[in-house]
Amino acid sequence: MKRSPALVAAGCGLLLAGLGLVPVRHRVTVEAHPGNPVTRVRVESRSLLAIQRPGWGLAVVGVPTWSDGASGFYLWKADHPLMLQVSAWPGFRQSLTLARTTGMTPAELREEGDREAFRTWFVAILEQQLEGPSPAWEPAQRDCAGLLRFAFREALAPHTQAWRERVAFTTGAPGQDPSPTFARGWRAGFPTPEGPQPFARGLYLRRLACVPAGRDLQLARPGDLIFFARGGAHAQPDHAMAFVRPDVDGAPMLLYHTGPEGSGTTQKPGEVRRVRLDDLLHHPDPDFRPLPENPAFLGLYSWQLLADDSPDAFKLRF
Repeated sequence: MKRSPALVAAGCGLLLAGLGLVPVRHRVTVEAHPGNPVTRVRVESRSLLAIQRPGWGLAVVGVPTWSDGASGFYLWKADHPLMLQVSAWPGFRQSLTLARTTGMTPAELREEGDREAFRTWFVAILEQQLEGPSPAWEPAQRDCAGLLRFAFREALAPHTQAWRERVAFTTGAPGQDPSPTFARGWRAGFPTPEGPQPFARGLYLRRLACVPAGRDLQLARPGDLIFFARGGAHAQPDHAMAFVRPDVDGAPMLLYHTGPEGSGTTQKPGEVRRVRLDDLLHHPDPDFRPLPENPAFLGLYSWQLLADDSPDAFKLRF
């Protein structure tokens, strides 16, 4: 059976067009900026037809990374040189060495008094929300992660009379303010792959703003956090809670926001609640029980600015 010349020509044309799309040159770009704890690695390709696009089949070996698709790869900075190899299809490989960096915000709470001052104000601002959400807390941010962001940010603010009026803080000062010079980097926002931002998803709060403190909740202190994620450690956290002051009988207590309840026209804004740890261990939904055998329980965490080990201040946590 003879093949039609037209079909042969069309097939050859498609083959040549396909070959023209195959990348023949690659360029690796490393984006690292002061004040951002995350480094971005991008790979761009150029084809025979001079078409530029992100590289195909990208991979990075040598260091842990994460990716959001075509934007490239992200990795955390370190206090020692990082050696990695970038590859892309077809057959491209390049080795890189990234210089050491001190990171964006080392643990600046050197004095025990400053650490305790931050904890005290963070917890006091959390507990104040039980009386009603602060007008300074944006309604669109009222969920479990938003509660943590709000209390964290306001714990760093100067607690003046004007501040009290702005956030409707009606109780007396819970303690001294942290030193005005502490945690300057954190005042710029929460670390994200795009740099410090006033908003950070629960996933980035856990990975970039916190350090793991194990799974033994007997070690928890007021101001420490717990995270849950039904999809495991690589998933966006489903829920976050903070330890606050113990109950009158000394029982550990946690505080959280339920998040919006319902949907559409029947959606309710949710509320801030306080719960005893003992009751949480018997939560109706097993995924939200902070038990070692629960895979959705990601463990106990502390804010990085309270960490004693400053070189580890911005390691990504999985």
